[in-house]
Amino acid sequence: MSENTQILPPKLPRRFLKWFCNPQLVEDVEGDLSELFAERASENRFKAKLKYMLDVLMLFRPGIIRNFELKNGLINTSMLKNYLKSSIRNLLKYKSFSSINIFSLSIGMAACMVIFLFVKDEKSFDAFNEKNIYRLCEIQSFPGTNTQKVALSMPGMGPTMTDQFPEIESYTRFRRYGSQLVELDDKNVMVERVVGVDSNFFEMFDYELLFGDRTKVVDGPLDAVVTRDVAMRLFGEVNVVGKTFVMGGDQVAIRGVMENVPENSHLQFNIVLSVFASGAEEEEFNQTFGGNFLNTYFVINENADLGEMARKFPQYLIDNLNRGEEIIESYQLFLQPLEDVHLASTDIEHDYSNHRKFNGQYLDVFILVGIFILIIASVNFTNLTTARASYRSKEVGVRKTIGAVRKQLFDQFIFESVLLAVIALFFAIILVVLALPALNVLIDRQLSIFPFLLDIEFIPIALTITLLLGVVAGLYPSLYLSSFKPVVVLKGLKSQEKKSVFRSSLIILQFSLALGMIVCTLIVVEQLMYIKNKDIGFAKDHIVLIEMNRETQENFVQMKEELLNQSNILGVTASGQRLGNNFHQWGFKVSMDTGMLDLTPSNVHVDYDYLDVYDIELKNGRTFSKEYATDDGLAFIINESFAKELGLENPVGRKAGHAWYPNDSLGSIIGVTEDFNFNSLHYKVNTLAMVVHTEWGFSEMSIKINGQNVEAALAEIDNVYSKFVNDYPLTYEFLDDHFKELYKSDQQMGAVITIIAVLSIFIGCMGLFGLASISIQRRIKEIGIRKVMGASLKELMILLSKGFTMMILVAFVIASPITYVFMSGWLENFAYRIDINPFLFLIGGAAALLIALATVSYHVIRAVRANPVSSLRYE
Repeated sequence: MSENTQILPPKLPRRFLKWFCNPQLVEDVEGDLSELFAERASENRFKAKLKYMLDVLMLFRPGIIRNFELKNGLINTSMLKNYLKSSIRNLLKYKSFSSINIFSLSIGMAACMVIFLFVKDEKSFDAFNEKNIYRLCEIQSFPGTNTQKVALSMPGMGPTMTDQFPEIESYTRFRRYGSQLVELDDKNVMVERVVGVDSNFFEMFDYELLFGDRTKVVDGPLDAVVTRDVAMRLFGEVNVVGKTFVMGGDQVAIRGVMENVPENSHLQFNIVLSVFASGAEEEEFNQTFGGNFLNTYFVINENADLGEMARKFPQYLIDNLNRGEEIIESYQLFLQPLEDVHLASTDIEHDYSNHRKFNGQYLDVFILVGIFILIIASVNFTNLTTARASYRSKEVGVRKTIGAVRKQLFDQFIFESVLLAVIALFFAIILVVLALPALNVLIDRQLSIFPFLLDIEFIPIALTITLLLGVVAGLYPSLYLSSFKPVVVLKGLKSQEKKSVFRSSLIILQFSLALGMIVCTLIVVEQLMYIKNKDIGFAKDHIVLIEMNRETQENFVQMKEELLNQSNILGVTASGQRLGNNFHQWGFKVSMDTGMLDLTPSNVHVDYDYLDVYDIELKNGRTFSKEYATDDGLAFIINESFAKELGLENPVGRKAGHAWYPNDSLGSIIGVTEDFNFNSLHYKVNTLAMVVHTEWGFSEMSIKINGQNVEAALAEIDNVYSKFVNDYPLTYEFLDDHFKELYKSDQQMGAVITIIAVLSIFIGCMGLFGLASISIQRRIKEIGIRKVMGASLKELMILLSKGFTMMILVAFVIASPITYVFMSGWLENFAYRIDINPFLFLIGGAAALLIALATVSYHVIRAVRANPVSSLRYE
């Protein structure tokens, strides 16, 4: 391939590589990198350039770097030793400035390291799986309900799509069985996260299998794989292949033992059974369509045209769901890459098997924030170094007089900058080690820097980035200091100390970023407080949730009566689904004046006193009652949104029922509730129908307790539970904890932004502290003269502070519109959100200004109170 047609790597990294690389290696290294670049560029040229630059930086290490023999003897080993001594002497001579520089830079680096660890942890989800895996998802657009993306799919979709799409190599399904009782000869153990899968699950996903053949571990419907922890809990040893236990009355044989599921897997489980363990017949189950209750995963050929596959999905639905072409108005299918499941599923509902789901857009925010805080710290360095120039001007003049050239001085100052950055890196690592334990508690992670410190690639990368940071941050000060003219500085002239527009611009940039983050913090906190305090239409505090098992189902009526006799139990009810999740949708029909109207609202079956226990307000009609026999299965209470969808002001009394009810055997709508947010506030309230079906059973019991006596109430629950339930240990959860989980990623974003905002303003004020000291020291004689002439403290404060005040006001003008646009976009993630209050910007600006003025005031007051005789005395 000729030079003209070949895709060449970017010029600057290539030149840098040729400059530092050993001449004996450069040809081979450059050739290998060019081939790799061309291969990557064929897919994405922009990413290829970024990876090429990173590859070049990673090669900047001992063994690859050439031995430099610099011309004219300007730099040699002795000179480098001299630079080191001189740098250390200057750092020690100006202790306060050096401390500010090192400390502020180390805080910025530490913040970036923590953000790097966080982003790395989030992006590592499911990365241990090597196959090209996709999750099948649906978009449901049913009449009478909000359009929604769902992670669930139908049992028949996996096998039939694999048969009909040659791009699909294999499929597996994942079904949640919840918590199950494991019965052994001598003990019963409740095990959470029991799941069902197809027999090839461990061939598709690369979970570590300790014992057993991964191709056969779930061959039969009563085969099982257990994790290391479960094996130890049940049998006290790890290799338990061949042992058996009883679950749901069936004898289950352990065919494999796996390592505990890694924390960075979106699928979490403790016992793996067959997807047919529930008694489903394989042939019939594989042709089941209509109900969505499991997850389906495909391995897709690397060369598959996903766009072409997507174009064939509508015809697949028409052919297999047997509902004609109208099916594509209700259902759409799409494939989600495995690497997107954890970070790109915030708009996907019914996503029950997605551990620690996180909004991936926040990672971009965190990266941007990390860059900002590093810029603020770097600006500190540049500003303080240039502002301190007058203290070193005579040093530059003397050294130039005795023969030093500008390049040597430039190298000296760059060396000092790099040395300071390396020292800051050392302290940054210490800060990260000390801060991570507390931070892990705050953000619910297990981040650690030690694996990276032991990684052979991390240290060279960290040092390379630090060296570049030192060079970039010190470039302008080095050029500025080395440009001083000996005649000017040695005569004591001030021509080179004119007011620096560049330095003022950097201060404005620094405080624009800090101020922007302060306002972001205020908006995030206000939105999270709005979510926390918003009236969601029902009582969620002091509600204890108990998962209902076989025994609680059988004894529910008696347990409820006994519980209601306890002094600290205020109410007991049950339901088929939990508030805080989007309820399942199924068909519903209403008799209208124009005929029968078919809709698909959200539905939930509940106990008779569900509305009373949860304090859900009725707008019209009545609640459920045992006094009416028809209230069991033939009475429906709908929400206000459903009534609006029907176009009826008062639909009470309308004939209605489930889609499978015959038209001549319908029940009726008996009540309409006020809208309540049964789903997360990220979503609008959907249409809802509630019904009592005593024969269906319930999945969860809700017990309302006295919030003033929680411990006693829990003890009463335990006593009643133990009377009626022998085999299943009591496990419970508070409903408000479940709601906290819904907003965890938002809370974590708020925590991180708040911490960074505090650090930003702190770093900015450290720099301002140093700059104010230098600035006021230069004007000390002016201050003395003004005091002698009668200037008051107030007048001097205004005089000396107005320059900094103007810069912060300019920063406010720059930061406000940018912050407004950014936070407006963030608030779009919520269906229910605050309006951004302009007053928050004024609060943020005032806070930044007051903090900055307080920082400057220390030096101002100190200078003003000094005896003017000291400053005016002639040396």
